[in-house]
Amino acid sequence: MRVKSMRIPEDIDRAIEYISKTEKIEKAQSLRKLARIGFEYYVVKAYKDGRITLREASDLLRLTLSETIDLLADMGVKGNIRAEDVFTSLNTFSPLTHPPS
Repeated sequence: MRVKSMRIPEDIDRAIEYISKTEKIEKAQSLRKLARIGFEYYVVKAYKDGRITLREASDLLRLTLSETIDLLADMGVKGNIRAEDVFTSLNTFSPLTHPPS
């Protein structure tokens, strides 16, 4: 684990203190927890907005695909594939006209 030095705004410091007291953990652990939650939110939003794929989200979060899907569901994200995307994919793989038999 790397050590980083940074200035913490007063409101974030209060949040760290609150979590530390509420969960009875050290402040450093509280900060790591908040950083992880913030990163998860950032990745989930990027996925929801269609800026990254499910695989990319999974890789960034270092989770399995099923764990990533569970996290997305927990955060209320069902998916970022629109019906138009599905129809385009279907047309690519199954042409509307069939070759003669």
